[in-house]
Amino acid sequence: MATFPGGYQKDLVSKARQIAQEHLRPWAGQVDREARFPEAGLQELSKQRFWGLTVPEEHGGLGANLLTTVMVLEALAQECASTGMCFKMHLEGLNPLAHLTTPDQAQRFLRPIAEGKLFVGVAANEPGGGIQTVAQRVEGGYRVEAACKAFVTSSHFAHLFSFTARSDPATRDIMSFIVERDKMTCEVEGAWDGLGMRGNDSCAVTFTGLIPEANVVASPAAWRQFRTLHIPFVYLTYAAVYLGIAQGALDEARRHATQRTQQPAGRSLAQIETVQRHFGEMAVSVERTRSLVYRAAALVDEDGLEGQELVMAAAVAADETAVEVTERAMLVGGGIAYAKGNALERYLRDARAGPIMVPQDDITKLALGRAILGVSQ
Repeated sequence: MATFPGGYQKDLVSKARQIAQEHLRPWAGQVDREARFPEAGLQELSKQRFWGLTVPEEHGGLGANLLTTVMVLEALAQECASTGMCFKMHLEGLNPLAHLTTPDQAQRFLRPIAEGKLFVGVAANEPGGGIQTVAQRVEGGYRVEAACKAFVTSSHFAHLFSFTARSDPATRDIMSFIVERDKMTCEVEGAWDGLGMRGNDSCAVTFTGLIPEANVVASPAAWRQFRTLHIPFVYLTYAAVYLGIAQGALDEARRHATQRTQQPAGRSLAQIETVQRHFGEMAVSVERTRSLVYRAAALVDEDGLEGQELVMAAAVAADETAVEVTERAMLVGGGIAYAKGNALERYLRDARAGPIMVPQDDITKLALGRAILGVSQ
């Protein structure tokens, strides 16, 4: 059973909900229409010290555990999925540094992040799939040449990038680095114009330059060990965003159903039996998935998980719930919901990113099935 956060952590979740309602919700429609990066909302999170949400308290952060982080992301995405996803990727990029930092890195990176001065993007995905980039060992650090990373969320905004590369072209060993934007050539390609998540600014970025030795976060051996901590964080923070989308769509549909009347009877939509059944179905889907996501996060917080099956199942469930609930919410909204600019239509498009984002649901289900069956690839 999920163990809910204590008083301090509950205060963080409550504050996140307030920020979402007061600073994200009013701008969510404009962020979507204009494909505008949600800088105003992120800056409010910075003012409230949320950029350091998972930074350990000893380094000036808020020290939130995974369950609290999930609940904060859910609250943000409920009002603006773009802001929720940009912030999720910041936390994902920060996660290796938060666990594996050196004293020097803590001073140069973690404390400024906690103070709201540095924002992180993730430069991991590559156009051809997998990690092909090689960081060549040279005097003073590692050199990368024209390393293209795809779908780098917050590509124009991030000050730092969590950067992954091979240490040797002949092996699959991966290293993790922190790239400082102002100390390398970082060429952003074009502008983001997506179907949904339109504020994400998830453009391709090409990196060239020297990554100093002091910016190595994890050697190949350390990275292999760290993956057992990092993978649950990646899966469950994704799940939190899509859970938030599902809850946001349900809430928006409720507002529509209780405020709109059907002529000539003059009854509100909420009085129609079919509509009531839709809400029953949506509530079951959301609450069932929330229980799974929270339980997985709580177990990771308590003592970690021996396998990844539960977190993989939670991530897929959240994606599928977001798609299911937004589709059903559109049925409640009817023709009005189909019009551009309607919040339900926005939630519908935002939800579609879940099943295809890396790691894609089809691949995750395959890995989950193999893990349960105990068979190798």
